[in-house]
Amino acid sequence: MTTIDFSTPAWLINYYHVIGIISLFMNTLGLYLLMYQNSKLGYIRYFMLAYQIACFLTDVHLTLLMQPVPLYPMFGGFIVGVLAEWFDMSVHFSMMGVVFIVIIQLELLNICFERKHQAIANTLRTHILPVWFRMPCYFACVACPIGCCIWFHAVRLSKDEQWDLIRKDWPQYISDFQNLSHFDVYKKTWWFVFLLIITVLGGLFLIFLFVVFILDILRMMVALKLKISASRFQKHKEAIQSLLVQFATSSFCLAPPCCLAVIILLELEQAQLLTELCILWFATHSSANTVSLLIFFPPYRNFILKQLRM
Repeated sequence: MTTIDFSTPAWLINYYHVIGIISLFMNTLGLYLLMYQNSKLGYIRYFMLAYQIACFLTDVHLTLLMQPVPLYPMFGGFIVGVLAEWFDMSVHFSMMGVVFIVIIQLELLNICFERKHQAIANTLRTHILPVWFRMPCYFACVACPIGCCIWFHAVRLSKDEQWDLIRKDWPQYISDFQNLSHFDVYKKTWWFVFLLIITVLGGLFLIFLFVVFILDILRMMVALKLKISASRFQKHKEAIQSLLVQFATSSFCLAPPCCLAVIILLELEQAQLLTELCILWFATHSSANTVSLLIFFPPYRNFILKQLRM
């Protein structure tokens, strides 16, 4: 049987602090550039701004406010961040906050692609999504994070039920749990497993939607170049470049939640360490997004080069 390590890994907490501080700086820079250096992007920059704020909130919540430590192979963990130490918030509600913000974040990026797709589609008068189709989709964007949080809350055990589970399945760790001030454990029910499967399928479905929008946008851009002025085409091109960079980094960092679900379902060796690495990997996504934009997005890159020459 795998031995559970109840100690607080100093290396993990130190990385949380480092990633959190880097994220504060990089997201502040990203917000500044979006607000004051990207007027050519048009109204879509407000959706991108909302997406950047969601990324910022995710990183701060995970690395500074929450700081989760998993207890694999048990479905549970404890937190040592500000929310636990200062506000006595439980692991469950801290996790619910992560679930809610991450879903909002991915939906906002999807809406950015949809809005840019429809802006080009309206110019070309092709592939315009009807209102009867768009409205239910927008409603689903509102309902999805709320529904997922309700579902996640439904699989929660009361404290008495958690202690009963610990006494039944993990009696050798009772004293270790008694030394933890903020922990939650979950029972591996079919309802819980189904939630993990939906997490993986939902991530794959979002990537599929991104790819569909990207391929159609690139196809329409060829026809758009012949119908509008060079300056307007450049504005569309820069917005698409920005979205493509953010899609690439988001897809790269969408992998950790899916990997986390797979690790839990398959009960892999060294799963506790792998789980911790997945959490850290995911926590770097907004910083990686800003760095990628600074390298590959011309307006950001030109701004930085201009500042360095001064």
